[in-house]
Amino acid sequence: MAKRNGSSTLSENVTKKLQSDILAGQYEPGFPLTVSELAKGFEVSVAVVREALTRLATQGLVLQNPNHGFSVKRASEEELNNIVRARSINESEALRLSIACGDLTWESNVIAVHHKLSQTAEYKEANDKLVISEEWSEIHRQFHYELIAACPNPILLDICRRLWDLSEFYRHCSPLQQQVRDGRAEHKALADAVISRDSDLAVKLFRTHIQLTADKLFDNR
Repeated sequence: MAKRNGSSTLSENVTKKLQSDILAGQYEPGFPLTVSELAKGFEVSVAVVREALTRLATQGLVLQNPNHGFSVKRASEEELNNIVRARSINESEALRLSIACGDLTWESNVIAVHHKLSQTAEYKEANDKLVISEEWSEIHRQFHYELIAACPNPILLDICRRLWDLSEFYRHCSPLQQQVRDGRAEHKALADAVISRDSDLAVKLFRTHIQLTADKLFDNR
Protein backbone atom coordinates (compact mmCIF):
# COMPACT_ATOMS: atom_id res chain seq x y z
CA MET A 1 0.00 0.00 0.00
CA ALA A 2 1.14 3.60 0.44
CA LYS A 3 4.43 4.34 2.07
CA ARG A 4 4.21 3.89 5.83
CA ASN A 5 4.24 7.36 7.34
CA GLY A 6 2.52 6.64 10.64
CA SER A 7 -0.34 4.41 11.70
CA SER A 8 -2.72 7.36 11.89
CA THR A 9 -2.19 8.25 8.21
CA LEU A 10 -2.43 4.61 7.19
CA SER A 11 -5.67 4.25 9.11
CA GLU A 12 -7.11 7.35 7.41
CA ASN A 13 -6.16 5.94 3.99
CA VAL A 14 -7.73 2.56 4.73
CA THR A 15 -10.83 4.26 6.14
CA LYS A 16 -11.30 6.35 2.99
CA LYS A 17 -10.77 3.35 0.68
CA LEU A 18 -13.18 1.12 2.59
CA GLN A 19 -15.73 3.91 2.77
CA SER A 20 -15.45 4.44 -0.98
CA ASP A 21 -15.73 0.71 -1.71
CA ILE A 22 -18.77 0.29 0.55
CA LEU A 23 -20.58 3.25 -1.00
CA ALA A 24 -19.66 2.02 -4.49
CA GLY A 25 -21.25 -1.35 -3.75
CA GLN A 26 -18.02 -3.36 -3.70
CA TYR A 27 -19.25 -4.97 -0.48
CA GLU A 28 -22.86 -6.09 -0.22
CA PRO A 29 -24.93 -5.07 2.84
CA GLY A 30 -24.28 -7.57 5.61
CA PHE A 31 -20.95 -8.67 4.09
CA PRO A 32 -18.46 -9.69 6.83
CA LEU A 33 -15.32 -7.54 6.94
CA THR A 34 -12.57 -9.82 8.18
CA VAL A 35 -9.78 -7.81 9.79
CA SER A 36 -6.97 -10.23 8.91
CA GLU A 37 -8.01 -10.50 5.24
CA LEU A 38 -8.33 -6.74 4.85
CA ALA A 39 -4.96 -6.21 6.54
CA LYS A 40 -3.37 -8.59 4.06
CA GLY A 41 -5.05 -6.90 1.10
CA PHE A 42 -4.05 -3.40 2.21
CA GLU A 43 -0.61 -4.57 3.36
CA VAL A 44 -1.04 -2.99 6.78
CA SER A 45 -1.30 -4.26 10.32
CA VAL A 46 -4.53 -5.63 11.79
CA ALA A 47 -4.43 -2.74 14.27
CA VAL A 48 -4.63 -0.22 11.40
CA VAL A 49 -7.58 -2.04 9.83
CA ARG A 50 -9.35 -2.40 13.17
CA GLU A 51 -9.00 1.36 13.76
CA ALA A 52 -10.36 2.09 10.28
CA LEU A 53 -13.35 -0.21 10.78
CA THR A 54 -14.05 1.34 14.17
CA ARG A 55 -14.12 4.78 12.53
CA LEU A 56 -16.55 3.52 9.91
CA ALA A 57 -18.70 2.03 12.66
CA THR A 58 -19.01 5.48 14.25
CA GLN A 59 -20.08 6.83 10.84
CA GLY A 60 -22.79 4.19 10.59
CA LEU A 61 -21.43 2.36 7.54
CA VAL A 62 -20.12 -0.66 9.44
CA LEU A 63 -21.59 -2.73 12.25
CA GLN A 64 -19.38 -3.91 15.09
CA ASN A 65 -20.47 -7.05 16.91
CA PRO A 66 -18.35 -8.22 19.88
CA ASN A 67 -18.90 -11.86 18.92
CA HIS A 68 -18.88 -11.65 15.13
CA GLY A 69 -16.45 -8.85 14.31
CA PHE A 70 -17.30 -6.27 11.66
CA SER A 71 -19.75 -6.30 8.76
CA VAL A 72 -21.27 -3.85 6.28
CA LYS A 73 -24.53 -2.50 7.67
CA ARG A 74 -27.87 -3.51 6.15
CA ALA A 75 -30.43 -1.03 4.90
CA SER A 76 -33.16 -0.36 7.44
CA GLU A 77 -36.32 1.51 6.51
CA GLU A 78 -36.81 2.55 10.13
CA GLU A 79 -33.28 3.94 10.42
CA LEU A 80 -33.53 5.78 7.12
CA ASN A 81 -36.81 7.39 8.15
CA ASN A 82 -35.17 8.46 11.42
CA ILE A 83 -32.22 9.95 9.51
CA VAL A 84 -34.54 11.86 7.17
CA ARG A 85 -36.52 13.23 10.12
CA ALA A 86 -33.34 14.27 11.91
CA ARG A 87 -31.96 15.94 8.79
CA SER A 88 -35.27 17.67 8.19
CA ILE A 89 -35.18 19.16 11.69
CA ASN A 90 -31.51 20.04 12.01
CA GLU A 91 -30.47 20.85 8.45
CA SER A 92 -33.59 22.94 7.85
CA GLU A 93 -32.67 25.12 10.81
CA ALA A 94 -29.05 25.34 9.67
CA LEU A 95 -30.29 26.33 6.20
CA ARG A 96 -32.49 29.11 7.61
CA LEU A 97 -29.59 30.47 9.67
CA SER A 98 -27.21 30.23 6.73
CA ILE A 99 -29.59 32.18 4.48
CA ALA A 100 -30.05 34.81 7.19
CA CYS A 101 -26.33 35.21 7.91
CA GLY A 102 -24.64 34.45 4.59
CA ASP A 103 -22.70 37.21 2.82
CA LEU A 104 -21.82 37.78 -0.83
CA THR A 105 -18.83 35.46 -0.63
CA TRP A 106 -21.08 32.67 0.61
CA GLU A 107 -23.53 33.35 -2.22
CA SER A 108 -20.69 33.17 -4.74
CA ASN A 109 -19.52 29.86 -3.26
CA VAL A 110 -23.02 28.39 -3.53
CA ILE A 111 -23.28 29.47 -7.17
CA ALA A 112 -19.82 28.11 -7.99
CA VAL A 113 -20.27 24.67 -6.43
CA HIS A 114 -23.75 24.32 -7.94
CA HIS A 115 -22.33 25.06 -11.39
CA LYS A 116 -19.64 22.43 -10.83
CA LEU A 117 -22.25 19.90 -9.69
CA SER A 118 -24.48 20.56 -12.70
CA GLN A 119 -21.55 19.92 -15.06
CA THR A 120 -20.43 16.64 -13.44
CA ALA A 121 -21.80 13.23 -14.46
CA GLU A 122 -23.54 11.46 -11.59
CA TYR A 123 -22.87 7.90 -12.79
CA LYS A 124 -19.94 5.99 -14.22
CA GLU A 125 -19.32 2.41 -15.38
CA ALA A 126 -17.46 0.07 -13.03
CA ASN A 127 -17.27 -3.72 -13.29
CA ASP A 128 -19.87 -3.73 -16.09
CA LYS A 129 -22.45 -1.81 -14.08
CA LEU A 130 -23.40 1.79 -13.41
CA VAL A 131 -22.37 3.20 -10.05
CA ILE A 132 -22.46 6.66 -8.55
CA SER A 133 -19.33 8.60 -9.44
CA GLU A 134 -16.97 9.34 -6.55
CA GLU A 135 -16.22 12.74 -8.08
CA TRP A 136 -19.94 13.59 -8.26
CA SER A 137 -20.50 12.33 -4.71
CA GLU A 138 -17.79 14.64 -3.38
CA ILE A 139 -19.15 17.67 -5.24
CA HIS A 140 -22.68 16.78 -4.15
CA ARG A 141 -21.47 16.75 -0.54
CA GLN A 142 -19.75 20.11 -1.06
CA PHE A 143 -22.96 21.57 -2.51
CA HIS A 144 -25.13 20.58 0.45
CA TYR A 145 -22.43 21.65 2.92
CA GLU A 146 -22.07 25.03 1.21
CA LEU A 147 -25.80 25.71 1.46
CA ILE A 148 -25.52 25.67 5.26
CA ALA A 149 -21.92 26.91 5.54
CA ALA A 150 -22.94 30.39 6.71
CA CYS A 151 -24.81 28.97 9.71
CA PRO A 152 -23.06 30.48 12.78
CA ASN A 153 -23.75 27.47 15.04
CA PRO A 154 -20.80 25.02 14.81
CA ILE A 155 -22.53 22.36 16.93
CA LEU A 156 -25.52 22.34 14.59
CA LEU A 157 -23.21 22.11 11.59
CA ASP A 158 -21.41 19.13 13.13
CA ILE A 159 -24.74 17.35 13.65
CA CYS A 160 -25.65 18.00 10.02
CA ARG A 161 -22.35 16.56 8.79
CA ARG A 162 -22.78 13.41 10.89
CA LEU A 163 -26.28 12.92 9.55
CA TRP A 164 -24.95 13.38 6.01
CA ASP A 165 -22.49 10.52 6.51
CA LEU A 166 -25.34 8.28 7.65
CA SER A 167 -27.58 9.23 4.74
CA GLU A 168 -24.86 8.61 2.12
CA PHE A 169 -25.07 4.84 2.63
CA TYR A 170 -28.77 4.87 1.76
CA ARG A 171 -28.40 7.15 -1.23
CA HIS A 172 -25.88 4.74 -2.71
CA CYS A 173 -28.23 1.82 -1.96
CA SER A 174 -31.02 3.37 -4.01
CA PRO A 175 -31.53 1.24 -7.18
CA LEU A 176 -30.55 3.08 -10.35
CA GLN A 177 -33.62 1.87 -12.24
CA GLN A 178 -35.74 3.81 -9.80
CA GLN A 179 -33.97 7.10 -10.48
CA VAL A 180 -36.78 8.76 -12.41
CA ARG A 181 -36.31 12.03 -10.53
CA ASP A 182 -34.58 15.03 -12.08
CA GLY A 183 -31.81 15.61 -9.55
CA ARG A 184 -30.28 18.48 -11.50
CA ALA A 185 -33.57 20.35 -11.50
CA GLU A 186 -33.97 19.73 -7.77
CA HIS A 187 -30.49 21.10 -7.03
CA LYS A 188 -31.04 24.15 -9.28
CA ALA A 189 -34.35 25.00 -7.63
CA LEU A 190 -32.77 24.65 -4.20
CA ALA A 191 -29.77 26.81 -5.11
CA ASP A 192 -32.04 29.46 -6.66
CA ALA A 193 -34.23 29.62 -3.55
CA VAL A 194 -31.16 29.96 -1.32
CA ILE A 195 -29.61 32.74 -3.43
CA SER A 196 -33.00 34.51 -3.50
CA ARG A 197 -32.99 34.34 0.32
CA ASP A 198 -36.37 32.59 0.29
CA SER A 199 -35.86 30.45 3.38
CA ASP A 200 -39.40 29.03 3.45
CA LEU A 201 -39.14 27.79 -0.14
CA ALA A 202 -35.57 26.56 0.35
CA VAL A 203 -36.57 24.49 3.39
CA LYS A 204 -39.61 23.09 1.57
CA LEU A 205 -37.48 22.08 -1.44
CA PHE A 206 -34.76 20.63 0.78
CA ARG A 207 -37.20 18.46 2.76
CA THR A 208 -38.80 17.16 -0.44
CA HIS A 209 -35.35 16.49 -1.89
CA ILE A 210 -34.15 14.27 0.97
CA GLN A 211 -37.51 12.51 1.38
CA LEU A 212 -37.41 11.35 -2.24
CA THR A 213 -34.30 9.27 -1.55
CA ALA A 214 -36.10 7.33 1.16
CA ASP A 215 -39.21 6.92 -0.98
CA LYS A 216 -37.26 5.59 -3.98
CA LEU A 217 -35.28 3.07 -1.95
CA PHE A 218 -38.18 1.31 -0.27
CA ASP A 219 -41.03 1.84 -2.77
CA ASN A 220 -40.43 -1.28 -4.87
CA ARG A 221 -38.70 -3.78 -2.63
